[in-house]
Amino acid sequence: MLYVLELRDVSKVISGEVVLRSINLQLASGVLVAVRGRSGVGKTTLAKISSLLLEPDSGQVVFMNLDTSRLSDVEKSSLRLRYIGYIDQECALIEELTVWENVELPLRLLGVERAIRERVLREIFEVLGLNGLEFRMPRELSGGQRQRVVIARALVKKPKLLVADEPFAHLDDEAMRVILEYIRKLARSLDMSVIITTTDLYTQIDVDVNYVLENGVLKKKM
Repeated sequence: MLYVLELRDVSKVISGEVVLRSINLQLASGVLVAVRGRSGVGKTTLAKISSLLLEPDSGQVVFMNLDTSRLSDVEKSSLRLRYIGYIDQECALIEELTVWENVELPLRLLGVERAIRERVLREIFEVLGLNGLEFRMPRELSGGQRQRVVIARALVKKPKLLVADEPFAHLDDEAMRVILEYIRKLARSLDMSVIITTTDLYTQIDVDVNYVLENGVLKKKM
């Protein structure tokens, strides 16, 4: 079976502490998984390794059947641009660009023509409740608005893999429901695979598989 992402015995040590211990994960097309765990257990490290933003100390990261350890930084950057959407929990935006320009940027870098960019952005702004914010600067946004912009930027290119690190931390329950429903819709229609990390250990999230990360070990939650 061809997986979108495979983590094979992935381990990572940060500042002398073992953060991830022989992590194994196989993610098929169109599958949504949640990785739950308390703050500081390594969820962000796992998310960054899965997004090809961070190298493991040992083990393999296989993306779309490519052993990424054999790729150059330029090749990995190209894969991220084309196929991976990453939502960081810091809600990082380019402060010198407007909301519209921030969301549009991946499509511009991919060379998508203007008319298509306009159509795609109008659709995602409508779904995520960003209409009216197009020309605002990031500093003018609330925490919840910034988070929706970051989500829009990750989804606008309709990636093959979406890695969302605490994507709902600043959103109310209704906004979370709408965005998760939209992500599920894209996952089904595009065979987009999704990893969502969360510190919420108990609330039901509409995903296919739940995992718990604890003491550096990833286990399927029954």
